[in-house]
Amino acid sequence: MITFADRAERLARITNRLDLVLNYPLLKAVRLSAMQLAKLRNAVNLYLYATLDTFYRDRTFHLGDELLSSAPDAIRGLPNITPNGLILAKKQNYLAYNMVHATVAEIFAELQFPAHVTSAHAPINLRLVDGRADTRIDGRPRASAKWHSDIWAGEPAAAVICFIPVFGVPGELGVRWIEPKVFPDDLARPLADFQIGAHIIEGGREYDVPFDPGVVILSDPFLVHATQRDADGLRLSIDFRFISPYSVASDAAAPGTRSENYLPYADWADIGHGHVLTTDAPLAAYTGLDETTANEYAAPFIIRSLDD
Repeated sequence: MITFADRAERLARITNRLDLVLNYPLLKAVRLSAMQLAKLRNAVNLYLYATLDTFYRDRTFHLGDELLSSAPDAIRGLPNITPNGLILAKKQNYLAYNMVHATVAEIFAELQFPAHVTSAHAPINLRLVDGRADTRIDGRPRASAKWHSDIWAGEPAAAVICFIPVFGVPGELGVRWIEPKVFPDDLARPLADFQIGAHIIEGGREYDVPFDPGVVILSDPFLVHATQRDADGLRLSIDFRFISPYSVASDAAAPGTRSENYLPYADWADIGHGHVLTTDAPLAAYTGLDETTANEYAAPFIIRSLDD
């Protein structure tokens, strides 16, 4: 059985100089400044605008609007959204995506996180959650609405999750988080169906973590969580993972399957500047095999140096 004392100590070490607004053993949170949140929202809104304007050639959208609230049905109809809500970068909008990444990296540096990072996952995820119930989506083997650890989807146990709510109604359409009493060794691996491991939440400690735009949440991958669909409307968040230099023994339990997506921090932070994330995939319907148990990222991307 894997227990969490050393994992909690690592997370505390990463965040010990921050003014925390949430402080649990396996989850910490810090609030962005008003300027940081505004910059992030502007970048995300531009990405949504670039996507909508390209796809809906017969419609006009206004960049000055908060598009998640002014054009929700148009956003729901975009073809580059995966069943788990990732709004994928495509050939027509990847430049705007790189601006979002650069903004996230800038904020990450301002919070002094780079001192605790050796590598980080690219691409970062822009994730849309629709509050409308959909049994077809939520019944899939790896639906994010099921209780799960990111390890069950192929992420390494050494990773730290960074989750940033950007748009949405505070307190609605959030994520529930439960610290299990213990984590069985035989569940520290990718699972064909998240339901296989869901029983480990029984008797666990639930953290009170409301959906709060402008709060940066760091969590350990052994913290089990589930997306909530508890209100009408949409919400949008950003999430990614990073590796710290502070290894603990239980990291070896799950090396993960996505190592090629983790870039040295300096390269990750340079996306949108000296490096650019690109794709030749058109803005067309998502065709990933989500019903299977592939442990790779949702779509392939290329990181190019602008000097090439």
